[in-house]
Order: sequence, then structure tokens, then C-alpha cells
Amino acid sequence: MTEMRLTALQLNELELMRAGAYGHALRYELPDKGPHHATLLFPGAFEDVSLTLLDTEATPVARVRVLERHADARGTWLGGLVEVTREPARPTFPELRPSSTMAPVSDATLLLGRRSGKLDGTVIAIDSGDAHALAQTVRGLRTDGLDLRVLPEPAALHVSGADRTELLEHLASVVFASNVRVIRGEQKAPGDGVVVLFTGLSGSGKSTIARQVTRQLRAETNQRVTLLDGDEVRAMLSSGLGFSREDRELNVRRIGWVASQISAHGGIAICAPIAPYESMRQEVREMAERAGRFILVHVATSLEECEARDRKGLYAKARAGQIAEFTGISDPYEEPLDADVRVGASGESAESSAAAVVATIVGSSEAAYII
Repeated sequence: MTEMRLTALQLNELELMRAGAYGHALRYELPDKGPHHATLLFPGAFEDVSLTLLDTEATPVARVRVLERHADARGTWLGGLVEVTREPARPTFPELRPSSTMAPVSDATLLLGRRSGKLDGTVIAIDSGDAHALAQTVRGLRTDGLDLRVLPEPAALHVSGADRTELLEHLASVVFASNVRVIRGEQKAPGDGVVVLFTGLSGSGKSTIARQVTRQLRAETNQRVTLLDGDEVRAMLSSGLGFSREDRELNVRRIGWVASQISAHGGIAICAPIAPYESMRQEVREMAERAGRFILVHVATSLEECEARDRKGLYAKARAGQIAEFTGISDPYEEPLDADVRVGASGESAESSAAAVVATIVGSSEAAYII
């Protein structure tokens, strides 16, 4: 049976489903059914008839009987009935969440972001997957003696932009209050940390540029800078993983999680895996932006140039069929369309590429980044 480990926001979505926020049926729908439905995106091809859902600790908590599916560039959307097989771990502030026994109210304020002014009555805070940030928000609101609720933010990967705000407002009105008004608080990231994710083909120069960026940042900032290079992470953090799509995604997910922890404590994490899949880069972005800033760097060195370098002989082996699922040859590289910095396409040096990346990190930051 195929398994899938849910993110914090996907667990939130399951929690909302069980609380009746999407109707009486426990069911995932395909994204074309509209924003007010729970959806599930499997990262890759899916041909099985059922899927076991794991929580963030890899414990099986539910099973999906797959009735329909739709594949696109991001993976496979699954529709089907959900059976909860085990209670997930208790979330933060369970007494304030939709599954609690608190009676609904007539009016409430949905707070998006951090509070920036005086509030009264019933206030709904958003759980965006960052327990520390949620605890800070709840603690501050409790100090004012407000009546509190906590709305789990769903992954809702089929909804973006202003539609996400509308979805949160709709969910709040279903589970907490008949009339909900939205207030946008401070949207500033909760911390000063930064995750910088380099992506590019093998041999593109990611590691060389990342090391140069690390050296420059250590000289120009007062924050701790940690380099999570692809090869070193493979040897330590991801030892034992292969190069299937599932293992590659797990490798990038691990890197993203560690980088987000570094960022949450005010540091700068420089990550240099290949990260060939858009869905995983987006997952890392979501993890990182809960803690601080995220910068995506595309090292866009051409495949021809990477093959010409080929110091390890990997491309030659891949062309000869000796390495399966090699990015750029027998496995796809999905070029990012949302990169904050793009270097390497014009053959510029590692030094000038690093300078462009550092300028993006330091130039758009607050003064706290500069010594």
C-alpha cells in the first residue's frame, strides 16, 4: 500500500475535514470542484486504489479509498473517501480549535498576520503550522482577556492569493461564527532568519557559488550562517536514500526542515541540493516562510555546459544507462519560474554569481543583517 507523509498544513486540512468544515462526508475532492473542498496532491504518479496517510512522525493516521485522480505538472490530485484509523497527535491549543466543545458565536474577528491594534470580542487566530508563532499570538491575545478561537490553516494547494483569504473566512464562518470580519495584522515574517535554496542541474556550480555566498555572508552579517550542501547532506542527513523521486523529495524535505529550524532561531541557512521538482521547492518555501524569509536561487547553467564539465563522469554514465533516473537525462528538471535570483545562464563567474545572490539577501533585508 502506498504511503504519504502529511505536512503540518495537510494535517490541519484533515482536522478541518473531521470537524465538518467541508461538509458531513470525510472526502477529498479534485481541485476543479472549487476552493471550498479539501484536496490532496500526491507528489508524483499514483496508480494505487488506496493511500495511507502518515502524520509528521510517520505514524499512520488515515486511509484514503481513491475514487478519482487527475495528474498535472505538480503530481496527482486524488479524490476519495477518508477513513481515520488512528487519532493524530494532539495539536497546539486543542481546546480552542474547531473540534472543541465551545459553542459557536454570532460575530468574530479573523486575524490574518500578527496583531497591530486593539481588538475586542471573539478573535480567531490562524494556525499556519508554526507552533511557536501561534503560541506568541495566543499569549498576547489572552493578555487582553479576549475570547479566542484557533482556525487551522489548510494546505489547500489548489487555492492561492486572495482566494486563500476568502477560503479562511469561509471556514471560520462554518466552524466558529455566523458573521466573520477580517482584519489584516502585520504581515512581516515572524523572525529574522533566512533560507536560501539553490537549485540547478548537477555540475551547474551550485556548491561552488553556495560556498562563496557563505563566506561573504559570514563577513558581512552578524547572523550565524550554515551551509547545507547537497553532497554533504546526502552523506550525513540522508544516508541510505536512493535517487528515486520519492527519495529525492524526502532528501529535499529534510534539508528544508533543518534549514527552517536554523531560520527560526535567527540564522541563515544556505542549501544547495539539485531540488529538481517544483512541488518540493514550493514545500520548502512554505516551511521557510513560516519562520522567516525564503530566497530561491536558480543556477541556470545549461545542460550542455554541465555535461562538458562532468568532473565526476556522472553524465557519461547516465548517457550509457549506468545511472538510472539522472536529472536532466533520464529524469526531468523542472525549471523554476519563481526564482528570486537567476545566475549561471550567461557563463558568469562564481564570484559574480555569488555577489548577485548576496546582494539579494542583504540588500532587501533590514539593517539587522549588516554589521
